[in-house]
Amino acid sequence: MIENNTAWYKTWFDTPFYHTLYEDRNLSEAQFFLQNLIQHLPIKPQDCILDIACGRGRHALYLAAEGFRVTGIDLSPNSILYAQQEAKKRALDATFYVHDMRETTQEKVDVLLNIFTSIGYFEDVNDNTKALQAFYNSLVKGGIAVIDFLYVPWVQKHWIADEIVTKGNITFTLNRSFLDGWIEKHISFSHDFKPYTFRERVRALTLSDFEQMCKTVGLRIAKIFGDYALNPFDTKTAKRLILVLQK
Repeated sequence: MIENNTAWYKTWFDTPFYHTLYEDRNLSEAQFFLQNLIQHLPIKPQDCILDIACGRGRHALYLAAEGFRVTGIDLSPNSILYAQQEAKKRALDATFYVHDMRETTQEKVDVLLNIFTSIGYFEDVNDNTKALQAFYNSLVKGGIAVIDFLYVPWVQKHWIADEIVTKGNITFTLNRSFLDGWIEKHISFSHDFKPYTFRERVRALTLSDFEQMCKTVGLRIAKIFGDYALNPFDTKTAKRLILVLQK
């Protein structure tokens, strides 16, 4: 059995199986969220936007198609290659390169996006603060960062411990657990007669955790939203923990 447990985000995200499992992620929901952000922040046409942990670029490519200057970074070489090819095919002004979010980027930007729970993966909790420090360093003075993270109580309320999902010719067995401040998903399947197992593991960060990290690096929490419609954050109704931070 092929298993990857160390630095899971370096292996699982870079496989084609990850994209097979999540092939039906809601693009209209993502665009709805981005449209709301563009109007609310507001994001100006001349602003430089950085999409951190951009994956295959679904958010960055949409923003580029809307006319914004966009750069996307991700740790997955395969995802970055896909985004580069897609941008070229669609003649979009978007730049993509491989980069670790814990390191300051080459450019200074006006708006930084870290969305769809794309932080909290690191074994060392201090690496999350290191990432936020890099966010701070990558922003111009007065720049805005948006972090979209899962809201732990909502996840717990809608928990599905065990699930079998078939995508294409692959049947995935998903086993979820919540233990010691981590949310884990174990993923097992077979492909071409070979068994595979991967995992996803994210620290169950709370608003208090982010408040402390932001205070440490010097980012100010300007607004907090509870869903992609950008309704005010309410502990009873929130589905997401969406932070708008200012340098």
